[in-house]
This record gives sequence, C-alpha cells and structure tokens, in this order.
Amino acid sequence: MTMIAYLKTFRSLALAGAVATVTFGSMSGATAADLVKLKMAEVVRSQFYIPMYVALGKGFVKEEGLDVEMITTNGGDRAGALVLSGQADFGLAGPEVPIYIYNGESADKPYIFCALTATDGLFLVSREKIENFKWSMIDGKKIMGWRPGSTPELYLEYVLKKNGAKADTVKSIITNIGPAARDGAWLAGTGDFAIFNEPNFTKLEKEGKAHLIASIGKEVGRADYTLFFAKKSWLEKNPGLAQKWTNAIAKGQAFVKTASAEDIAAAIAPFFPSLSKEENVTVVNRYRTVGVPIWATTVMPDKGGLAKAQEIMVEGGVLTEDKKVPFEKLVITTFADKATASQ
Repeated sequence: MTMIAYLKTFRSLALAGAVATVTFGSMSGATAADLVKLKMAEVVRSQFYIPMYVALGKGFVKEEGLDVEMITTNGGDRAGALVLSGQADFGLAGPEVPIYIYNGESADKPYIFCALTATDGLFLVSREKIENFKWSMIDGKKIMGWRPGSTPELYLEYVLKKNGAKADTVKSIITNIGPAARDGAWLAGTGDFAIFNEPNFTKLEKEGKAHLIASIGKEVGRADYTLFFAKKSWLEKNPGLAQKWTNAIAKGQAFVKTASAEDIAAAIAPFFPSLSKEENVTVVNRYRTVGVPIWATTVMPDKGGLAKAQEIMVEGGVLTEDKKVPFEKLVITTFADKATASQ
C-alpha cells in the first residue's frame, strides 16, 4: 500500500466512522464522578502493551485523575481515523500512522508525546517444529503477514530482506487477512510461516499449532514501534491531561521493570479475561527473555529508534526520503521530560 492509498483510507474511515470497537472503562467506579473522562484508540489488544495495562490495572491512571475508555480498533489506520475525526482524544499505534497523517492534507498535524514499546513485539512462527532453522528455509514458502503499509508488515519485510530472503518470497507475503481472522486462517491451513502477536501466539503454541522461529524485534533492534499521539490542537488545549497520561505510563514502566511475572500477570488480567494467569505469565516471561528490550524503558520516544522506523518505511516503499519527518516536527518531548523527572 502506498502512502497515498493509506491516506485515502484514513479519510474514508474518518468520514464513515466505521470502526469495530472493544472498550474497557475505568477500573473503579468509586470516585468516577471526580475523574476526567478520555477516549484512547489502541491499535490492537495485546500484552505487547503491558506497561499501559499495568498503568490502568494498578490504578496509576486513576491516581492521575483520569478515566480512560479504550477503543480497540484492530488497525493503525482506524486508530488514526478516530484521532483525526475527534472520536478519540489520542491514539496508540505505530509511528507510520502519525507520519502518514503528517504528510497528508490535515492542517492539524499529529504529535507523538509518549513512548510505549521499543521494537517489534511479534514473533515469526512455523507450522511444523524446526530444530535448526535457517532463513533460507523461508524461500519458496508462503508467509502470512499483516496489512500492507502497517508496522508489522514493514518490519517483517525488513527482517526477511536483512536475512537474504528472495524478492519473490517477500512479494508473495499474504497481506489481505484482517487481524480478527488471522488465527482462523492459520488453523485452516493458510501459510507455512506467519507472524503473530500476543496473546494469539501463546494460544496457538499451547495447542501445538505454532512453533517459535524468531523474535522480529530481536532481529530489528531498537526501532520505535508503538507510541501515543494526538492532534496538535488537542495537545495545545489539554497539556495537563497529556501530562497525566504520560505520568501514569511512566509509573507502569517503573512497575514492570522490577515486578515479578506473576504480579504483572495479576495486574493485566482484567484486560485479558479469556486467558489464565499461567498464560499471562508465559507471555511476560517470553517478552522478558527475547534478548532485547521489547517495552520502552522510559516514556521518551527515541530519536534513533524513530529514525530507524522511518528507514524501514523507506525500504518498504511506503515513504520517500524527502517525506521523512524530522524528530522535532514529529515529537513533543515536554511531557516525557516532566514525567521522567518526577520518577
């Protein structure tokens, strides 16, 4: 998908308002009347965003005086459309979303104001267990990827090219299956390899239907992957609210650094009601043992990480060199600075 096509998708979604949502209100109604209500569009529901769910589940968001309703959009383009149209106050998605919007027609440009993840959190899996995997085994096989132009698809293609995959293999990646249909498609026999996020991978692994090959994030290294962003006008009108949310995320990050997997699993349990505590613990431990930091350790977006993200977009053919957005025009660091100083 080209940048122009992606921007057209944003406009059509914003106009139609057609977004399938899953919402989760505040964790306590005891003082709900005293809290400021906000809406946040998250791209998917995944333990990849554990520091955010910890911030909500441990009451850090409520301590900041906020009651945040999460709208699960199952697509970065949809999250961007909700933010653009004002149906969400801010969003959580890959950096490609605010970059696409920035390069579009909207005069009200988006700004990234808080970091959440440090690299890709998806895993490359195989249908059959492979003891001694070599990247050459990918060639000639079908790979179930993600939507064209999305962060998961761009990072997958980057890793495949980095490891010498043939051009035909990359071009033949299956990209037309929506997030909600991917598990079923895999179980029905689509693809020899696939990328999955959590908790989907753990569920499939438990059933013996998927086997771990590689962490995409470990292969990529630091490249900012999901961040909180809002329109410039919203941030100018609501700097205090943006600061409160960033403060809460910083507290969530601090908790995740030192807490046990069991304590983290207990904190996020309300957001994953279909999972057992043991499954959540498995996911936490998997992310902690990948070999690189999957979650951002501070709320400050990383300049080098965002530069690499844009390099991946250029290599993926969805961004041209002249459309790269300078860090200073894409990121407001004020909120992260204050949140970090208060820790």
